[in-house]
Amino acid sequence: MAGKRKKNQRKTIILIVVMLLLCVAASLYILKLAGGGFPQDNTAENTENQETPSAEEIAQAEEEAAAKAAAEAEAALLEQAASHVYSHRGAGGEDELSEVAYEQAVAAGSKFIEADMVVSAQGTIYVSHDDYAKDMTGIDGYFSGMTDAQIDAITTRAGHKMLKLRDLFDKYGDTVTYLVDIKYSSNRNFNALADLIREYDNADNVIVTSFYLDAISPFERNFPDMKKLYLCYDQATFNVALNASYLDILCVPKEIMNADNLKAAHDSGKQFSAWVLNSEEEIRSAIDLGVDSYFTDDTGLAIDLEKQYRTE
Repeated sequence: MAGKRKKNQRKTIILIVVMLLLCVAASLYILKLAGGGFPQDNTAENTENQETPSAEEIAQAEEEAAAKAAAEAEAALLEQAASHVYSHRGAGGEDELSEVAYEQAVAAGSKFIEADMVVSAQGTIYVSHDDYAKDMTGIDGYFSGMTDAQIDAITTRAGHKMLKLRDLFDKYGDTVTYLVDIKYSSNRNFNALADLIREYDNADNVIVTSFYLDAISPFERNFPDMKKLYLCYDQATFNVALNASYLDILCVPKEIMNADNLKAAHDSGKQFSAWVLNSEEEIRSAIDLGVDSYFTDDTGLAIDLEKQYRTE
């Protein structure tokens, strides 16, 4: 009986030892799977696999790094230059306010494109300087009295289709800021633009502009954080606009683009802008004066001059 008991004890001890060994083996296997692995002395092998870069490889790496730094510096310079330039109607000439005009402006580096808006009989916003269609299309009629189908069926005098504002929103997204010029003060125009901005949720990429304060003020109530630019007719309207707290940018005719008005705008906490500057002399004068922005029909010229002469 005692011998049988001892035999059973030995079996139990052996079983416990086997279980312990299995536990140790399992633990080591788990550690290996987890990435711990087993230490190996492969210093010599690693040393042999490491090759010293050649002089040509070092030179190539330095050249690539220099090229990358130069490209980044050029991109930053372009971004800074474009921040002062508003592309008036996309580009000047017979193509203005067309898809071609905006493509030209953006290709030249524009980050701010201006679009005049009119509203069709169905409440759709089209891009046109005037509601009266004849100057732009040769058609004797008003866009506000036409259906979308009627407007879509006609072309501009230069042969371009009539753009909808949403066409620009769809094409350029948040890569540019849109200066939307409200040509007529009415609830109908406000509602059409407000609805489109809400649809695209792009108030951060829209600057509402107008010659009419009562066309801009409703946007302060509904979009208080959206930038608002007032186009001043003359010195008198500029002086009035200085006291309008909801305005962010005052844009004056180039004839009254001067140091006194710039200082007055800045003292009122507003940016100072001008319209429309197209010659090298006019743009250089704006840069030298330190205006914050200006409208131009020649985005390429303006950005080139900005890069050469603007000192921030």
